[in-house]
Amino acid sequence: MKKMSYESAMEELQTIVQALQDNAIGMDDLPEKLRRAAELIRYCRERLRNAESQIQGLFQDAE
Repeated sequence: MKKMSYESAMEELQTIVQALQDNAIGMDDLPEKLRRAAELIRYCRERLRNAESQIQGLFQDAE
């Protein structure tokens, strides 16, 4: 996945979810959109884990 911000990944994921809810994704495109959604979820989780680790490190350094 190319470099993107957490916010842009979440925005793209929300767009996919909304399209799914609106039944706006055809059956032919569904597997591709679901794969992309899974990639975005993994990316966002990793970014959150990294941020959490950095924040914990800041608090440990302050002690």
